[in-house]
Amino acid sequence: MANGKVAHRSKEDEQWQETKRLVSIRDKNMCVACRMLTPREYQAFMASRPIGIGMIQHAHIIPVGRDQGLTYDVDNVVCLCAAHHDRIDSMRDLVTGKAMKRSDQEHWWERIKKYAGIKKV
Repeated sequence: MANGKVAHRSKEDEQWQETKRLVSIRDKNMCVACRMLTPREYQAFMASRPIGIGMIQHAHIIPVGRDQGLTYDVDNVVCLCAAHHDRIDSMRDLVTGKAMKRSDQEHWWERIKKYAGIKKV
């Protein structure tokens, strides 16, 4: 807390904590990307030596910097392991870790949203 204000998306931000709680329930507190991969994709993902499997993070589909109004929208947040969160945010393929285009990133987000049951955003 700085200057008496609650830091955005901090532990003191009750709205963010509630958003994370609801998303964790919906996603069973598991990485949506890991769960949606086919067996062949998951095997290739593991062969790429990902770092951060099992460390669950709450990822924004539409980045907060692009639309702050979606910060607390549960349909704009999903549970991802740190490996998948890092890869999708840094434009690297979720399976191979190799560079990808914006259209590939959008394709991955569509698969993630579909698997998580997210209709909007």
